[in-house]
Amino acid sequence: MATITRVASRAVTWARARPGLMHWGGTALFAAACTVLVVAGNVGVVVVDRELGRAVFAVPVAMAVLGNALRRRAPGVALVLSLMAVGFDLALGGSNALILYVMDGLYSASCYGRRGVRRATYGVAVAGVAMVTVGPMAQGLNAVVLGALQGIAIFGTPIWWGANVRQRNEIAELGDERLALERERGDDLRRIAELQRDEAVRDERSRMASELHDVVASRLSAIALNSAAGLTVPTTGDTDAAWRGIAERQRAVLETVRESSIGALHDMRSLITVLRAGDEPLAAASVDTSLAGLERLVRDAESASEISVSLSLPDSASYDAIGDPVRQAITRICGEIIANAVKHAPGSVLDLLIDIGGVVRIVARNTMPHAGADAAVPSAGIGIRVMRERAEAFGGELESSADDSGCWRVDARIPVQSSTTGATP
Repeated sequence: MATITRVASRAVTWARARPGLMHWGGTALFAAACTVLVVAGNVGVVVVDRELGRAVFAVPVAMAVLGNALRRRAPGVALVLSLMAVGFDLALGGSNALILYVMDGLYSASCYGRRGVRRATYGVAVAGVAMVTVGPMAQGLNAVVLGALQGIAIFGTPIWWGANVRQRNEIAELGDERLALERERGDDLRRIAELQRDEAVRDERSRMASELHDVVASRLSAIALNSAAGLTVPTTGDTDAAWRGIAERQRAVLETVRESSIGALHDMRSLITVLRAGDEPLAAASVDTSLAGLERLVRDAESASEISVSLSLPDSASYDAIGDPVRQAITRICGEIIANAVKHAPGSVLDLLIDIGGVVRIVARNTMPHAGADAAVPSAGIGIRVMRERAEAFGGELESSADDSGCWRVDARIPVQSSTTGATP
């Protein structure tokens, strides 16, 4: 039984893959069946045999075969040709192929026709049943009942069968459309997932760039500035005392360079460790977010450069009340402000104010650099963009421009968040 089912399934699959061959093969079988019924069957089965010979029945056979060939392309025409074949066959006396003409025409119209053609089949069926029912009324009630049953079988069966096949075909088409839609939906979901992965990678790279800039650029700038300061040689005054001062200054400079180098290496190792961790999200490098950490930033900048910083900080209670991510952003922004002042405005006075009210306010102001003052420390302008991105990450904003007095001014506003907030700048 399993073998028969498997063979039948393969046959159906083979037939569906060759619709043209199956169509014309069905037409050929229909023509052969009609010919056999006319040649081997009886003629004159409805009315008196007119003794015209069997060859004349080739005309209705040809009409019925042509209608069968047009059953898919023009089912209405196929129905008309079948009815014409029935009429010619009856006019010639009738043959055994008569029932086949009727059933094929009704089946084709019911299965492949549109709504109007299908409605026409109902009219033909009612008329046919009425004819075969009224015809034998003179022979009694039994003949009428038998005729009605025969009419329902002959005219009703092909219509029911065609409607059933049409519904199954429509269901199969809907299933194919659903599968196509599911495939399209799957493709869309895959494309969306790829876009989300690409966006996540871009965001991660942006965060990597920001972290690298924060943890390395400021330290390397300090190294460059201290190295340049260490190369300064006095040209006047007591030579011995000058060289002793140079030696002491160079020792302090080298200590600062060493501390900055060690800090940069530590931060780089931290980032590399995170990157080598694989699927772990990129964490921000460790940074001291306390007020003492901000004061230490200022002291390091003043000891390693010629700038002077006037720092105004909020009280520790209000500062500790804001979220740690915001404090980290404040520390990063202040560190970048100080590093930019050291690089681009050596010898200037930097006024740095941090105020906490409805928002965290960071205001920095320093004199503009003189021509050629920052030539020794190249800049790509990334720092301001990174500061702005950090402020915007918390719904804030940052403005940076020269004011009317000829000083450079940075003004950042960050909404206050509670200490339970878990966002990372």
